[in-house]
Amino acid sequence: RTSRRRRRRRRRRGMMTMRMIRAIDAARASPAVASERARVDTRTGSCYPSVKPSATGARRCVRARASEDENGFWTPGPFLRPEGSPGAESYTGPTVWRLMQEELVGAGIEQIAPASAKAMCEEDGYTLVDVRPFADYCDRHCWGAVNAQYYRAMDAKDPSQWGKAALSAMIFPERIGTAYLNVTENEDFLDELQEHVEWGSKIILYDDVGGVLGEPGVDYENGVQTPSLMALYELAARGWGTDNLLHMAGGIGYWDEIEGFDCGECDVEEE
Repeated sequence: RTSRRRRRRRRRRGMMTMRMIRAIDAARASPAVASERARVDTRTGSCYPSVKPSATGARRCVRARASEDENGFWTPGPFLRPEGSPGAESYTGPTVWRLMQEELVGAGIEQIAPASAKAMCEEDGYTLVDVRPFADYCDRHCWGAVNAQYYRAMDAKDPSQWGKAALSAMIFPERIGTAYLNVTENEDFLDELQEHVEWGSKIILYDDVGGVLGEPGVDYENGVQTPSLMALYELAARGWGTDNLLHMAGGIGYWDEIEGFDCGECDVEEE
């Protein structure tokens, strides 16, 4: 049974890798290949909207359920869900993810290659943001990146998490003895991010594998949901400003293993 699970996971990882490679290729492709609405910056290789900007210079806003309650108080995050999300479906559900894709693509959110991300951080004032759990960030992260956990490591010592911890150990026995068995929502995501950068500043989000937004022509079926894309939606929906939000396709894996760019490490006890 365990070997069948491993084979299934390897197949899923293989399919995801192919999608990531296609996303990287699209980010590097010529305008005719990438999309009808994009042009390629010859210096960085990143894609920018070819449509004329509005009077305010901003892309279309991402729609979401209100980030304030009926009394006008800020709704703590994460996580917001798009307008029209089924009430009984979680933020990781297929319908919610499809709505997120539609909003992000409609708002002009761009996926860029790691080489473009590196150049834009060095030359254009962008900051790389690693949204993985802190233990993963400490093990390996893009050089110069800061950490704001969209999901954090689950505290297996917390009695309220014992059931989830036991189930995780059964499903993922290979995680026993590692940094964590599973992850849980990080309600401090926004606070952690603002410890490193000002609200609305220029940032590029990434995680392990990057994720793929997908294409409207195939009803986004070729998309791959990842924490970095979900975090991107969260920030856009809360008004970060989509002009200053970018997503790095391929994640840390492509940055390190394919491009061979520098990575950093840190002591997990520093958290």
